Amino acid sequence: MSHTREKRFHTRCQQEVYGQVKSYLDELVDDYFDDAEHCDFYLKYGSTVLEISIEPFEEDDAVIDILAFCVQGVEPSFELMQELLRLNSELPLGGFSLVNKNIFFSHSFLGRRLIGEQLIASLNSVATTSDEYDGKLVARYGGETALDHIRSDAQRQRKAAKAAEN
Repeated sequence: MSHTREKRFHTRCQQEVYGQVKSYLDELVDDYFDDAEHCDFYLKYGSTVLEISIEPFEEDDAVIDILAFCVQGVEPSFELMQELLRLNSELPLGGFSLVNKNIFFSHSFLGRRLIGEQLIASLNSVATTSDEYDGKLVARYGGETALDHIRSDAQRQRKAAKAAEN
């Protein structure tokens, strides 16, 4: 028997913004994953995977963070850091970050007065920017795009399952 985990909201506003985002996604996107425990959404866009997080901000607002898993398994280097900082200075919206061996691109904004067009524009901007730069960054600095990483993991899991059967 499967049971659904209850979503944990910290404020009423976070819950309301979560509901608005879910409603917009239901209208706009064919397929997405709703992480029941963390109040996050995940969806695929081009060669990237997007995470939409809704976090409380004070008592009367919530922050919507749209994060693209851009490149995974890259070796950090001084040149890579310089390139990410250069790109951040040129891009009008959002910014790249490097955490361990993973490059992300994200944009955050307040959600209490969210309108659909704002969410669409932010999703499109983050996804398009990540999709535009992930291949370039992989070609120059190594690693793999988020989608390639997911495919590689799936292949490894299938091989491991097959080996366990034998």
